[in-house]
Amino acid sequence: MPELNNMKTWTDRLGHSGLRSFTDGAGHFWLEQNAAKASNWARLAREGHEVAWEFDGPGGAYTGRMLIDGEIFTASDATKRFFQPQPAKSKAR
Repeated sequence: MPELNNMKTWTDRLGHSGLRSFTDGAGHFWLEQNAAKASNWARLAREGHEVAWEFDGPGGAYTGRMLIDGEIFTASDATKRFFQPQPAKSKAR
């Protein structure tokens, strides 16, 4: 049975793209990130993370939440967690 927090269990596919999708008990539609796109989120998916976006329903508006590796984030929180600037390495003297 498909589970929201485990994208590997999602069996529905979206149109010609073949992206995985899931509709939760509240009717929210979750759509897998297209790894072929040119974005930081697509890069994250290409690196092996499972990334999906939540919408009010099929064809609905983006809710501002996303699923990454089984955990729900706001886009802001996910950006802070996955795209933090790396601290500069100090040079040895």
